Amino acid sequence: MNYFFIAIAVIFIIYIFVIIKKKEFTVEESIFWVFGAIFTLILAIFPKLIDKVSSLLHIAYPPSLLFLIAIIFLLFVNFRETKKIEKQKEKIMELAQRLSILEYEVDSLKKEKNTDDKNKK
Repeated sequence: MNYFFIAIAVIFIIYIFVIIKKKEFTVEESIFWVFGAIFTLILAIFPKLIDKVSSLLHIAYPPSLLFLIAIIFLLFVNFRETKKIEKQKEKIMELAQRLSILEYEVDSLKKEKNTDDKNKK
């Protein structure tokens, strides 16, 4: 058992919960990071587990399974973030269109008011 990696995983879990408590992340956003930290904690407590799992999956070099898991995890997180960015782009586009319409209406009202003021004089 490697106490250094156990300590890192525990600190990471605590850090995630502190961020959730400060409302910097939503619970949904941080679930994946909690799972990653728990996975790290399990591997730190049971380091031979990766050897057993890799032999079950017929992977000759156990550390390559860790890299595969990390890559899949990061690709999934990247996909989620890309999806969020696309939703935000759509919202920004809609807000920009609404703003343009409102600016046009305000300009129209100003012109209408100016012509009314000139007609009154």
